[in-house]
Amino acid sequence: MTGPNTSSSPTSYHRILHYLAVATACAVFPLIIVGAGVTSQDAGMAFPDWPTSNGHLLNPPNWLQENDKLWEHGHRLIGWVVGMLAIASAVIGFKRGKPIRQLAIATLLAIIVQGVLGGFRVWEISTPLALLHGIFGQLCFGLACTTALLSSKSWHNYDGGPHRVQGATTLQRLCVVLVASVFIQLLSGAIYRHMAISAAVLIHVLWVVILALVVGWVAMWVITQHSSQSLMGKLGRALAGLMALQLFLGGSSFLIIVLKMTKSPTLIWAVPSAHVAVGALMLVCSLSLALCSYRVLRPAPVVVDASTDQAGATS
Repeated sequence: MTGPNTSSSPTSYHRILHYLAVATACAVFPLIIVGAGVTSQDAGMAFPDWPTSNGHLLNPPNWLQENDKLWEHGHRLIGWVVGMLAIASAVIGFKRGKPIRQLAIATLLAIIVQGVLGGFRVWEISTPLALLHGIFGQLCFGLACTTALLSSKSWHNYDGGPHRVQGATTLQRLCVVLVASVFIQLLSGAIYRHMAISAAVLIHVLWVVILALVVGWVAMWVITQHSSQSLMGKLGRALAGLMALQLFLGGSSFLIIVLKMTKSPTLIWAVPSAHVAVGALMLVCSLSLALCSYRVLRPAPVVVDASTDQAGATS
């Protein structure tokens, strides 16, 4: 999506805002990875207090030496960084026009809610709250990446006009179905990781068949029909690659977590955490593809054969 745009509207491109939005999204991603590691390491209650850690905000004693404290406090420190970046984005985005203002503020509010959920999880020693905290983190990542995309120069300067193609509406709706399908897969996996409910892993394994079909359909459609739209083509190829990687990680996680075929401490936390991280990337990739499809594509007008109409009129 490229092209000049001389508009001086309040929603025009703002470089610092975009960089802050990208930095926020990039900081949320390791937060998800480390959060997944906290779950895999069963380190969520390494500290009994919040927002401090054993009464210390930044540097509790021996947190670098004890594994569970390292994971949990590291997770909290990254959360502070994410919060500061989100505040800066919301402040700068407040003057940039309604869509970006709303997105930046929504991202900040979501990150605040996410932090409070983490705190309540500690206070209440609640596994359901830990589950909600993990799932809501995926939504925060999606919001942060959406803000980064919609604040980008290519998004604001796109003036190529709508590309009218056959089946545009179908593809757009299919992209929405894709986003929902990825989220269902993430939800079922999170329920099993946190609650160890056997039905959840069964749903997770069965749903991946549906998800693979939807991903394959969307990716092939985009790659073969819309590769000229550079961002859509890149997202389609990325989605296909992430799906292949996720299938491998999912199978490996099943062997490690469900069938317990290894006792390696590194594999027990690293593979499931990577599985969660790639799932987050799939969610963001799907969401970005859906947004781009609505930005770029429009249904082609129905072409009426004049000779057929004339024949019908005279019959």
